[in-house]
Amino acid sequence: MNCQLLPADFPGYQPYCPYTTPPRNGAWHGPDLATAKRLASESGTTSTPVTVWNAPGDDLQVNSYLAQLLRQIGYRATLRRVSAGAFQKALLSPPGKVQIGWSGFGADLPTASTYFAPDLSCRSLQHPNPNGALNLSWYCNPHADKLASQAQALQVTDPAAARRAWARLYRLISNQAPVVPVFTTSPTVFVSARVGNYQEQPMGTPLLDQMTVR
Repeated sequence: MNCQLLPADFPGYQPYCPYTTPPRNGAWHGPDLATAKRLASESGTTSTPVTVWNAPGDDLQVNSYLAQLLRQIGYRATLRRVSAGAFQKALLSPPGKVQIGWSGFGADLPTASTYFAPDLSCRSLQHPNPNGALNLSWYCNPHADKLASQAQALQVTDPAAARRAWARLYRLISNQAPVVPVFTTSPTVFVSARVGNYQEQPMGTPLLDQMTVR
């Protein structure tokens, strides 16, 4: 179970999990349904119907679980199965058309910025796609953008300070929850017995120059 967007093997990652049962030590220990029900009730939003969208290729089991979980904490949630085209069209509509749905993301580079700049920065709502195709949550927080800019500037001059700055940013994202990370995939690779020193970079691609072949 993930508690933040940044994978554990990326620069800037620090264990942080605000939504879990005790102990509060940064790790996931299980769902805190009592607190979730209380927060949902205090928000005054439980009377609003919630639709969980599911398109072909999405994990139906996960989306069914999300709808069930929303009902558990007090929402009137239903699962809506649509075509891939209908889902994509709805995602590109004004904010609020799709309340919640399943999406995956793969990193372009093993850097902390790759999980923020194209998907959650204010700029990602205008560039490169004016319809917010990448920023599916339509999230824009100038303070988050400022933290990202500070972290990016520190990358060259003070990498340790940059990692701390990225950690602050991803704690903020976890607290505000414009997106809810569920899990990080980890591939299993089978190689010949003749292959030695097989290594992968964080994005999952093999480091061919590090391998040996007998």
